[in-house]
Amino acid sequence: MRVPDTHEAIITHETFDRVQELLKRDTRTAPKKRELHLFSGFLRCADCGKAVTRSQSGKNVYYSCSTYKKRSRTACTMHSIKHNRLEAAVLFAIQYQVSTAVSYSEIVAHINAAPLKKSQSHRLNDQIAAKEKELTKITRYKQSLYQDWKDREITQQEYREMKADYERQAAGLSDLLARLTAERKELSNGVDQQHPALVAFAKYQNIEKLTREILIELVDHIKVYENGNISVHFKFADEFRRIAEYIEINTTDTAEAG
Repeated sequence: MRVPDTHEAIITHETFDRVQELLKRDTRTAPKKRELHLFSGFLRCADCGKAVTRSQSGKNVYYSCSTYKKRSRTACTMHSIKHNRLEAAVLFAIQYQVSTAVSYSEIVAHINAAPLKKSQSHRLNDQIAAKEKELTKITRYKQSLYQDWKDREITQQEYREMKADYERQAAGLSDLLARLTAERKELSNGVDQQHPALVAFAKYQNIEKLTREILIELVDHIKVYENGNISVHFKFADEFRRIAEYIEINTTDTAEAG
């Protein structure tokens, strides 16, 4: 049994995690060479999900679906792409994501420096309190309807219509409260410029060449399609979505306030 954090920290957790990522990847090397191929362990067939593997014919290096090559040409299609084209496309995708991270970082800094953020929190609290009060009132009215019908103060038809109306109002208020509460949580959680997702990408602002280290740090996997297109699936994808939502919420409120 291994107990974490009880031994001397010779390497940082970040370095340890990176080593573990290296070990998880396909460790096949080129013949008579010790280094790993650049994309080993990253490429997947977009259709069958199996590995897309490297081949070389003379000076031409290309990748194709392992199912097509090794199992059956009827089980999948080739999904072929040349190394130079793949490398250029992945580099461009990373550069674009780096640019997005830098842009997000600047916007987040501007949002967090604005005094408007505090007023947004107060506004949300006031809205939530008002809607909760309104929902309580609607619920109370709905509960009293049955007694009004029993006391013959309203007809059965009126009871049904009013009950349905109160239920619609209550459902609408509940949905609105859920959205406002989520918005308040997003605002209170906050995002800063040192968010790991932003830092991980922003440090590669001047990237001009791909390395395995960069791929391991930033890329989860790469899908190769039959038409030669690719899609790069980055790490921190969920974090980037949350940061985008944080920016949208705060910039929308800023625009409305202006």
